[in-house]
Amino acid sequence: MSEPLRRRYPLASAPIALRNQQLRSRVYLPAHQPGLAEDGLPGERYIDYHRQRARAGLGMQITGATPVLWSEVWADGLTLVNVDDRIIPGYRNLAKAVHDEGGLMLAQLAHVGAMETTGDAIVSASWERSELTFQMSREATADELETIAGLYEAAAARCREGHLDGVEVTMAHGMLLASFLSPAMNRRTDEFGGDLEGRTLFPRRILAGVRTAMGPDAIIGIRLPGDEMVEDGIDAAEAARIAKRLADTGQVDYVSVTAGNNTRTLARIDHWAPTPAPYGSFRHLARAVKDAVDIPVATVGRVTTLALAEEILVSGDADLVGMVRANIADPRLLSKGFEGSRAATRPCVGANVCINSLLDHKSLTCMVNPELGRRPDEIDRPIGAARSALVVGGGPAGLEAARRLSLRGFEVKLMEARNQLGGQLEQWSKTPSRMEFRKMIGWWEDELDRLDVDVVTGVEASMERVLSLDPAVVFLATGSTPLSDEKAAGRVASYAPYDAPLEGGHVLVRDEIGRLAAMLTAERLSTGWKKVTLVTSTLHPGQGEGITTAFSLLREMGRRGIEIIDRARLVRMEDRRAVLEGVFDEVRKPVENVDAIVSLLGARSHTPLFSELKAARLDVRTIGDARLPRDVTAAVRDAAETVWALQPSNDGVGGWQRATGDARRASVRSEAIKGAA
Repeated sequence: MSEPLRRRYPLASAPIALRNQQLRSRVYLPAHQPGLAEDGLPGERYIDYHRQRARAGLGMQITGATPVLWSEVWADGLTLVNVDDRIIPGYRNLAKAVHDEGGLMLAQLAHVGAMETTGDAIVSASWERSELTFQMSREATADELETIAGLYEAAAARCREGHLDGVEVTMAHGMLLASFLSPAMNRRTDEFGGDLEGRTLFPRRILAGVRTAMGPDAIIGIRLPGDEMVEDGIDAAEAARIAKRLADTGQVDYVSVTAGNNTRTLARIDHWAPTPAPYGSFRHLARAVKDAVDIPVATVGRVTTLALAEEILVSGDADLVGMVRANIADPRLLSKGFEGSRAATRPCVGANVCINSLLDHKSLTCMVNPELGRRPDEIDRPIGAARSALVVGGGPAGLEAARRLSLRGFEVKLMEARNQLGGQLEQWSKTPSRMEFRKMIGWWEDELDRLDVDVVTGVEASMERVLSLDPAVVFLATGSTPLSDEKAAGRVASYAPYDAPLEGGHVLVRDEIGRLAAMLTAERLSTGWKKVTLVTSTLHPGQGEGITTAFSLLREMGRRGIEIIDRARLVRMEDRRAVLEGVFDEVRKPVENVDAIVSLLGARSHTPLFSELKAARLDVRTIGDARLPRDVTAAVRDAAETVWALQPSNDGVGGWQRATGDARRASVRSEAIKGAA
């Protein structure tokens, strides 16, 4: 362990004992599904995901909630399923990969309970309706509970056979075991309901079976909700009582404290809260449990930096700190922080693209990290002999391309017409709920400075300037332009989202895209306009976003008094009256006294130099919105993948057919003369 590690983060880097094993640090990777499994098993991509993070120095890592019974919730093949012996070889490969890097690997075991989506065996502690699946679950019988206990034991035995270091039993988020603990979900009148002793009976039965299957030396942890965030559910005081009763069994080695209930819409969103949720959201809940038990307690929830992890440990709020989203954003988070790397940690900015992609049954994606799902040998390979590269445009795609080109060995120049970098992301970072996005722009700026990229702002990239630089390759990251709103033109003041003044009387936001941009536009305008009305043709604003993004912003719009008119379109303006029609032919009242309209109708790529550069026989690539208007995540990934696709060779970039600078410029002059004639 290096001296910088001990000096900068003495507690975060300190070891801690769990059962008969020792974690090398107190920062760990909590349970989550990266969506990289192959047919429900840990294949090479899944294993490499954990290998990279173990290499950075994590104390332990835990698989995502792994069902012990086949579940339609995780039938996509992208998530692990522990229902038969097929998983054992994959577990062994996973364990070896993590052990070889000095870490410990656990599996989280689960029964989804009321979160199940189909079938006639959807069971919970009591009859329950899920707001997320719109399904009813029935009360599990005593015989079914005994069968389920056997499934947990069998799954734990497979973990042991797979050489894993332990098991975390999830009793959180409204799943089956959580439903027994929860006063809001457990309305049974038999031995498994009622008081604390009854409600913990089945979870205690599970723990006893798992311990028998795993043996005396394995780590067994539990995950509990410190606050279910539902009426009559588990709160901090009840969580402390539950934790003590389960810890008193002697079967439990640590308690991981989370929050929320996935059978309730808002409670599900808030357990994965996006920006601007407070950092260290659930540390106070961990503290309540820690005060009640004599075993280590872990906290999770928006811990985005090692500095915060250290502060939580110093305060005594927890003994272990879990960091998922921060380690998704940068798998080298720990090693960079512990060893004092010159390369800054890529920040998690709370966009929740990761969570939304998993809820949509897709492989993990991240707004700031396009490397997810790729092996280290697939990214940033040296290009060979140095060549010059020009990036035109300093938005997310341009910034990422410039960084990646430099990492591959290019001499890079970036030109941005505006006086500041960031493009649309910089605009959105001025919105109250998305100010954290500015951290990403700052990180890019620091990285380009570290990599000696020549950044020029306030200069338009003309054809003459580009030719004078004689670049081997040009990346056009010139963005997109909003579609104009003919229905609003000439009636009242009409603006594109970035051009609207920040104060005024009554502004109507016209939303035909159903995405985050419309919601952020309304939010930003609400800080200065007296009244904001958002009219959307979708079922609700943000319909095209994941629920953690859309629903948290819908709540914020409600708090700000923004009027929402959904399933409606603007037909025409009659002076200051906006005439609407319902998408499903409903009659809609007009919106009166409108002073201005801000329209979000879509955008088209802006590529002013592309044709000229191609005619000059330059190697030119469009990236980001200049290729196709999409979101920041797609722009960043597109930029990285376009750079990675450049093929290295011994003398530069193989396969490039380009004229010399003089010949190319002569060709351009010749074509210009022909055109004039």
